[in-house]
Amino acid sequence: MVSANQAAITAAAMGLGLTRVLSYQVASKIATGELEIVLADFELPPLPIHVVYQGGRKAPTRVRSFVDFAVKGLREHPALHG
Repeated sequence: MVSANQAAITAAAMGLGLTRVLSYQVASKIATGELEIVLADFELPPLPIHVVYQGGRKAPTRVRSFVDFAVKGLREHPALHG
């Protein structure tokens, strides 16, 4: 048993067992065939991602800039569009 996701991913990639992690954490390893999904029929449906902040249109520029950056990154991340 390990307490860090990266250790679990590494162990699974080395053939030392199974792990349960978030899809974006292993997307590249699945794409290359280093890991494979098992029990896909039992996966839960994807959860939506929300970027929530206080202030609406009156939010400070730095907050709005970060929100725009985060939303763009999430929209473009290939692992989040399975």
